Amino acid sequence: MSDSILWADLRVFDATSYKFDGMAGDSQNPPTFSTGPVDGWQMMAVSKDKYFTASFEFTPIDQAQNIANKRRVMVIMRALAEAQVERLPEIARNGLAADITLHVTHPINELRGIKAGLEQLWLPLRRALPDMERREHFVAGGRYRDTDWVACMGHYLGNFEHDLLGIPATRGAVCLRYCEGHELRDGKIVQSYLFLDFLDLMRQAGYWPLAPSLGREMRWLPPRTLDGVILTPQDEARSRWTIETILKMHAALGYYSGELPTRAVLDEMEQAKHWHKDFIWYGPAGIGTSRGLRRYEDYHQIPFLTAFPDRGGSAQGHFIRIGDGHYAVTGGWGYLRATHSGGQLFGIPATGKRLKMRVMDFYRCDDETIVENWVPIDVPHLLLQMGVDVFGRMRHQYRQQGSLSASEWLVKRN
Repeated sequence: MSDSILWADLRVFDATSYKFDGMAGDSQNPPTFSTGPVDGWQMMAVSKDKYFTASFEFTPIDQAQNIANKRRVMVIMRALAEAQVERLPEIARNGLAADITLHVTHPINELRGIKAGLEQLWLPLRRALPDMERREHFVAGGRYRDTDWVACMGHYLGNFEHDLLGIPATRGAVCLRYCEGHELRDGKIVQSYLFLDFLDLMRQAGYWPLAPSLGREMRWLPPRTLDGVILTPQDEARSRWTIETILKMHAALGYYSGELPTRAVLDEMEQAKHWHKDFIWYGPAGIGTSRGLRRYEDYHQIPFLTAFPDRGGSAQGHFIRIGDGHYAVTGGWGYLRATHSGGQLFGIPATGKRLKMRVMDFYRCDDETIVENWVPIDVPHLLLQMGVDVFGRMRHQYRQQGSLSASEWLVKRN
């Protein structure tokens, strides 16, 4: 739940047609109300289907195919991360469509084709972490909008030997957090959304360009049940229930009135109904991790709503929305829109600028509620729209005067 991106199905009210665009289903068929000219939020309240469940979509997937898709993506992505660098062009040709579209977190952004992917993403990453290994904590699959999808979350682990995107190498071990959504066709990845937490890598390199995070900056843990890499058949009814549980929570977020997020205003969204009392919310660098609804509100939701009181979804919709057993994934690339009209999120005063946000949500549910939520957000891209270039700050302020290893420094000192 990214109330940063508690966005999943937030509404844009059209006072002329009395429609909400971007409901919990697809934007092409939002619920229509025939009531008089009352406020949009009041119309939501009088709807018989409070969470708009009639508009939810779930497309079953053959389980053998789903497992094969997940294994295929794991093989491709692990090879790109761990095989000999000389083999990367061959691996890419075998596993990626020639005209693959890659949506990567800032400052890499949009790439098209294998050549661009290798030159601007994989080769620099492999050079920076030459002994890199890929550790998967979460691999789920499903169908959305007549397309097969696989979502992955985990860490790249390795010694940070060479600078990456201007982030100075530490010559020690780092964990680079990744979250991904891959569209498959005929055994090849044709489109990928790749969230790499470069801001967290900056933190590990000893540089922090922002005010201190309110949540705890820490390495994300795998699911408590240690079953997030789903390579066994999953019950269709359970998968449907899980994604619908998430979409109900998303729909409830739409009841936010836009007023200052006092206790009474927050309670209108009824989030306590959807979350385990001790849920854990893993946020990106710049926001941090929190546990339980009250701490989540204090350390993320209230600052976010204060900064973006008009946040809402757009007709663009999600690129992924799947349920796989007790797990679910949603994601939008510029889907969430908001005006930066409140101050102090990330320590930055209000700019009045209209912003787009890139985000995914990875969820684990128990038999009743949402228990864990991992939320990658492209924070550097969001900050850039606020007028803060964290990579520019780093280049300007973090001046390396040499690149000695610890052992070289000790030898020189002695």
